[in-house]
Amino acid sequence: MHQMMIGLMAKMMPFMMPLVYAGGALLAIGVVVLIAQIASGRGGGLAKTCGWLLVILGVFFLACQAAGMVLGAAPSINFADSTKGDFDLRPFWEIGLGMLVPGLVIVAIAKMVRKE
Repeated sequence: MHQMMIGLMAKMMPFMMPLVYAGGALLAIGVVVLIAQIASGRGGGLAKTCGWLLVILGVFFLACQAAGMVLGAAPSINFADSTKGDFDLRPFWEIGLGMLVPGLVIVAIAKMVRKE
């Protein structure tokens, strides 16, 4: 069972970088929509939706970090060009917190602006 879970984790790793890009896009969209919502004084739930999706992605990365640690691995993503021998490894917990905290801030600010 342990080896099967490690194999599944290894197969899942190539699909994590697109999730990081999706989180970055959600963060950018959420901030832009939140600024527009604050400027207009009204707004839809797009900023709040982006914030909640960021929270979900952040919790997912934190859960993946915890699962990897239970399996004895150190899950991380390389943000450098590995073909050139460069490695800039970031653990999943950093990525998870980098999505979770801004997501919660966006949701909180979007709720405050919407109540006014």
